[in-house]
Amino acid sequence: MAKTTTAAAATNDSTFDVTRETLEDTPSRVLPFLRAVGTSVPIRSILRAHGFTDAEQKLGWTLLHAVSGFTEDAKAETVDVKVRDAINTLDAWDEDGFRIVRAALTRLHPAQATFVLAGIGPSVGAGAVVGVKTLLQRLDALEKSPERKATRKEDQAALETLAARGITAKERARLAELLHVAQSATEIEAPDEVGKAAREETYVKALGALRVWYVDWSEMARSVVKRRDYLIRLGLAKRKAAKKPAG
Repeated sequence: MAKTTTAAAATNDSTFDVTRETLEDTPSRVLPFLRAVGTSVPIRSILRAHGFTDAEQKLGWTLLHAVSGFTEDAKAETVDVKVRDAINTLDAWDEDGFRIVRAALTRLHPAQATFVLAGIGPSVGAGAVVGVKTLLQRLDALEKSPERKATRKEDQAALETLAARGITAKERARLAELLHVAQSATEIEAPDEVGKAAREETYVKALGALRVWYVDWSEMARSVVKRRDYLIRLGLAKRKAAKKPAG
């Protein structure tokens, strides 16, 4: 998402035109504001006298929850630690692993490089599992696939080159075991890029809505709350730096 994404675009409110960084900074400003209103009777009384109702306070928390992924009816997910660790290990391996395979085969065994690497490469999360699985299947094909009998000598030479670079039969077996664990709990699918874009759009809109709410009430608070210590609690002012002793 570009840095110029604005709250105006997210909320259809032309009053606000801010950068993505400003939007991202809003939750950290809203939290102390809501906490101060919720825990200080004097602050709450001042703002309530100027329209800050219980409904507005609840709305603030709802908007804040929306950008933090919180939902009251969300069900706790059971995370299989072994599966998670296996996926993370494959994810951490695939970037260097694919780099080694590409570097070794492209120069010394170009035909095998084309076969092994066609359409695959390093990815993230579940995508890494899919990529490594395909890579191992193709390396196995170099070793014993009947369809590649005509090029078996060249294929074996390519495997020997990879073994010398660290991708040995033992390493391939280790990766295969990690794949078995990673896929033991649920079917691994490639990342949903369309869903990712939709979630990002929803997130930016939620940030924009939170920003609009915060600007409204923070500006009201600056107008009607005159005590500096109250403004500090609301996150709308900073404590003055202590003066250094003379001499």
